[in-house]
Amino acid sequence: MESRLFTYMIMIFVLASIFYNDMVNLDGNMYILLATSILLLGTLGVYIYDPSNEKANNLQKFTLGIYIISVIGYTIYQWKKLVEKKEADCGFFLPHTDLFNTSQYYLYRILYLMTIIVIVSLLQFKIEDKLFTIPWVPDSILKYFVFMIPVIIPLLTELLDTFINDLPFIEDKEVSNPESLLANFVIGDAKNSVFSLRTIAPLCLYGLLMFVMIDSSYGFSFSSFWPTKGNTAIYIALFFVIFFSFIMRTIFVQDCSLSDNISKIDKEDYANRFDCVFEKYGGLQSMLCTSLIIVLIYNIKNPIYKIMFFLIICLASWGLSTTYMLTLK
Repeated sequence: MESRLFTYMIMIFVLASIFYNDMVNLDGNMYILLATSILLLGTLGVYIYDPSNEKANNLQKFTLGIYIISVIGYTIYQWKKLVEKKEADCGFFLPHTDLFNTSQYYLYRILYLMTIIVIVSLLQFKIEDKLFTIPWVPDSILKYFVFMIPVIIPLLTELLDTFINDLPFIEDKEVSNPESLLANFVIGDAKNSVFSLRTIAPLCLYGLLMFVMIDSSYGFSFSSFWPTKGNTAIYIALFFVIFFSFIMRTIFVQDCSLSDNISKIDKEDYANRFDCVFEKYGGLQSMLCTSLIIVLIYNIKNPIYKIMFFLIICLASWGLSTTYMLTLK
């Protein structure tokens, strides 16, 4: 399997983060940690085999998949337990507060994650077929950029948002975060429920944009309205996600919506609270778990198997986390 050393470094970091959260912030469940550690060591043993051997390669993918399910399931459990403690400070590795647990934040996370999943899926196929390049980025390390997109893209989004907030034409009363801009655009004045008639048109627009990006990249539809099998849509999507705040302020959101801030963190403190930036996206531990999923899916060649593995990991992780919540105290 490709990128074995890189993958194993992420696995060790995730396990270290799990140990840290359990030993420092929670009571600790040594049996779970011991089982996960043994699984990690077992995966290391599998990784010493020749990756050109097909059986060893398949065994590596299988053990990595089991490891991902184990750590994501336990990560969800830790997330729930840490939030229940209602600490005052944000968490760098996993969320510790309920500052980002509103329906607007759930909407933001879902749409942001779905966009990243679509971008990553398209990039995987493009890179495998050597059809996608980024200026000044060698092809040999381009795949590592794809693996780390769950970490890189949110940081770039927040970095550009901080820069935009410092521009002279931005007034102090205006919102200072992308989640508020998205909530104002999608929800508008429908404050009682995220899922109302007011949200249908923006969500349909979002779905149309995702369809256009997929279709223009691979051209498996009947459409003749845009060029097909190109990379332009992917570049535009990456630009839109990174420069989200600037685009929303200047194009999609009216001035009257710029004072409606859903964040519970003061504008002056937000840029200095680096841990809250990570907590908004689920913490570094969750982001690296997503990177492990991308690594596994990248190394599966059959597109149907990619979808199947992704669904299996999601369902198994959720089921495992539910088991932890019901049985562990």
